[in-house]
Amino acid sequence: MISYALAQSGAPPGYVDNSQKQMAEMQTQMRYGQYLDALDSTAERKAEIGSVITTVFIERNQASRNRTSGVVSSESLEEVSSPAYLRGKVAELLTDRELRNFDEYEASFQESVLRGNFTRQLARVSGGLTETNQEIVLEVLMRHMGAGQKQVRRSNRDAVNESQRQMQALMDARVELSQVLSESQMQEAEKFLGQIITGLMTTQSMNEAEL
Repeated sequence: MISYALAQSGAPPGYVDNSQKQMAEMQTQMRYGQYLDALDSTAERKAEIGSVITTVFIERNQASRNRTSGVVSSESLEEVSSPAYLRGKVAELLTDRELRNFDEYEASFQESVLRGNFTRQLARVSGGLTETNQEIVLEVLMRHMGAGQKQVRRSNRDAVNESQRQMQALMDARVELSQVLSESQMQEAEKFLGQIITGLMTTQSMNEAEL
């Protein structure tokens, strides 16, 4: 499926121009440079693993362009863009211990991105929260929606189920916050929570429309 998508770009199969490769190499370094640097291995083997990751970024970028032009379906893009696809590729080269470290690195990165997004959004829409209560809101949300929560991206049905899971996790966080925040501070927190709810509902509606 993916090789077909790449072939539709008009270039010979397997051809990648220099700019595409350079962009993918930059993405690899920015996203996985720290992991590769920490590997207890030879420079040659690190380069081999990095090359596999770069190839996946090339496939993702090409699939994204093909999806924009209508050449391939959204499912084809979701397949190559999924964390599971990249993991499957690098798993062929990694030891069991290295793969565990890779999974930990991925989880830590996703956690950091989610927390950063929440922090910026919270400061923007719920400025009336005290600094202490901002931290409480973040910690409760991350506990329910962040750590250890596996993202599912295999099909539209899975995406709908994931949106529903996230919505339930958000509702659980909301109940917990209502028990620890004062009424006025909870009203401030609701501005932030409401935006997340709106985003989840929009995403769920889009996924349901594609079923």
